[in-house]
Amino acid sequence: MRNRICCLLIMVLLLGCCGFTWRLPEVELPEASVVVDINGEVIKGLTRENQINLKREDIPQNFVNAIIAVEDKNFYRHHGIDLSGIARAVFTNIKRWKVVAGGSTITQQTAKNLFLSNEKTFSRKIRELFYAIQLERKYSKDEILTMYCNTIYFGQGAYGVEVAARTFFARSADELSLAQCALLAGLPNAPSSYDPYYHPDIAKKRQAIVLRRMVEEEMINEGEKRAALQEKLVYGRNAYVAGDAPYFIALVKDYLIDKYGQRMVYQGGLRVLTTLDLNMQKTANQAVADGLQGKDENLQAALVALDVQNGGIRAMVGGRNYNLSNYNRVYSLRQPGSTFKPFMYSLAVDWGFTAADTVMCEKVAYRLSDGTTYRPTDYGDEPYHWRPFTLKEAIMKSDNVVAVQVNNILKPKNTAGHIKKFGFPDISPVLSLPLGPVAVKPLEMAAAYAVFANRGIYNKPVFILKVTDKRGQVLEENRVESKPVIDAQNAYIICDMLKGVMEPGGTGSHLKQTVGRISAGKTGTTDEYQDAWFVGFTPRLSCAVWVGYDLNQNVNLPGGAVAGPIWASFLGKASVGAADEDFERPAGISISNICLDSGLIATEACPRTIEMAFQRGTEPENVCYYHLDDLEWMLKSDDGEEDGDNRQKNW
Repeated sequence: MRNRICCLLIMVLLLGCCGFTWRLPEVELPEASVVVDINGEVIKGLTRENQINLKREDIPQNFVNAIIAVEDKNFYRHHGIDLSGIARAVFTNIKRWKVVAGGSTITQQTAKNLFLSNEKTFSRKIRELFYAIQLERKYSKDEILTMYCNTIYFGQGAYGVEVAARTFFARSADELSLAQCALLAGLPNAPSSYDPYYHPDIAKKRQAIVLRRMVEEEMINEGEKRAALQEKLVYGRNAYVAGDAPYFIALVKDYLIDKYGQRMVYQGGLRVLTTLDLNMQKTANQAVADGLQGKDENLQAALVALDVQNGGIRAMVGGRNYNLSNYNRVYSLRQPGSTFKPFMYSLAVDWGFTAADTVMCEKVAYRLSDGTTYRPTDYGDEPYHWRPFTLKEAIMKSDNVVAVQVNNILKPKNTAGHIKKFGFPDISPVLSLPLGPVAVKPLEMAAAYAVFANRGIYNKPVFILKVTDKRGQVLEENRVESKPVIDAQNAYIICDMLKGVMEPGGTGSHLKQTVGRISAGKTGTTDEYQDAWFVGFTPRLSCAVWVGYDLNQNVNLPGGAVAGPIWASFLGKASVGAADEDFERPAGISISNICLDSGLIATEACPRTIEMAFQRGTEPENVCYYHLDDLEWMLKSDDGEEDGDNRQKNW
């Protein structure tokens, strides 16, 4: 009776002193935000799976008991407000002269979850008290408790006990043990601090507090408490929560929470249009799974694919298994190996080099500024080829010695400045720069390679196109951020050089059939085979694949052997149904058939030839003379001198 009178007095105070004339708002259970792909298809992970409402009879009694014991032991005895709790909170707040304690009952917390924000102000607290009293007048205790269990935040994006059970224990709420219920009941007080994924020891201590209070309230006995404390807790996410694009959804979620807050993201009914293509994402998932099948379970991979023309992320795989590790390796810093060579060759083209220019692969040594001597070598049994390479063949075979010699001519400072234009924030001007000694992200590599396929234009990667609220009002709409990096002729020449990687003699030739269409790319392998890469593109998609270990451990496989098949499988299947188009050739580009031995115009006698792209006027003028003896022999063996004369005129 005394408690009811006090509640009435508080209501009078609220209505009289604070001018409250409001009625209780309609109870509207939170509406989860919806994330859709570029085609409007819902991406699982941030949709209804993050807000699953249970009926009272479906909520485990152990959880109900645990939450009451630790949050509001007088829940069934008060009328929305616990005066003793308020008194303690008021004393603490007055002592510190700011709101640091709430003394909130479950009813008050439910009112806050349904109608108010998380701001810690006296006015918000007054409204919370008012709504709590009104809730108690309109709804039963079980109805309020059900609302509370379905709206409380547990951390990791989980609202409600059902999603919490799936997020932390990979099971439904009705399958939770007493130990698991006690741990979950301890999380809402401070979700980040008690997060068992990051702070398992602290979470375990919180669980012990919950179990002790359950004993004090005679909800369980000492034996049950001891058994629960001894139960081993194994944390894991249900795949239903993770969805088809968990790493991408985590990226979207973090961005939205940072901008709009957790309440709006998980309960505000946002509609988020993203750049992801769910069909391509599923293809990427399968490509990574197939590529790592049968390999060490600790071996990881990252794949990211961008739309060449606008930088939209079409697919993203940040690791082997999101449920075991949510670290997104698309953003990890790793040495790219020889996948860095095309950027240097792009500068070489600007400086007047052509794809047909030759450089000798031989033993060279450079005295560095620190007094040490640097001697670049190639992979394989032989450190040098002891023969000249055209620049196109040098990139096809990924020759290190030639690349370093070219960089020495260009000067590392100039090369580093040129590479920065491709979207890399920090590039050290070292002689070995084309061999990839600096750490970069797979996402940066995919965006940088897209420049070659996009006629020299760089697009900043984007993953969200538009965000609207539940009423359809546009909150933000993102546009493509583009900048010219190199001219279209330069971009096409590098495209043509990288197409050679996929041809016979190139390090990616074994992947051409799997891709099944015109493509260009580059293998990359770091020192001692620690990181394996393949980065490349079609005219529509740019894709980077990295394979390696999180800690210092060697893959012991080259990029073309382990990352290449994943890249090829993804691009081949992701492009099914699209026309097999070639890269658009800009004006001022000519194509010539070149002898790979001499770098000159090929004759029929040249045994190794390939077509190369040139800025018009820079192509070789002379016919290959390396194989004149072979040509004369061919002409003599031909029937008729007149045919031979005509053949010579056709060179």
